[in-house]
Amino acid sequence: MPTITKTFLYSGTLQTVVIPAGTNSIDVHLWGGAGGGGGPDASAGGTGAAGHHVSATSISMTSNVGKTLTVAVGGGGGGGGRGSNAPGGANGKSVAGFSGGVGGNSGPN
Repeated sequence: MPTITKTFLYSGTLQTVVIPAGTNSIDVHLWGGAGGGGGPDASAGGTGAAGHHVSATSISMTSNVGKTLTVAVGGGGGGGGRGSNAPGGANGKSVAGFSGGVGGNSGPN
């Protein structure tokens, strides 16, 4: 069977793919969304950290052929705001309820 690649990007909605006939296994590569940058107060805010990468290979799918795999892609973190007591950036929450943390609030001037 030829290799099939399916890429899922953040959309805010659930995404699906049907496991095609003849599939014996799948490889999954996941990249986390990057963190949001800091707010631009006295100087430019710092940049957010890059998302991390994890992989799982040769996941058996022989009993799942024809079934639908549902994917919930979380988004990257939002940037921080300007001003005293500005809220930190929001995270990219996934539909499944898993998400990263939020950015910290700024202190008072």
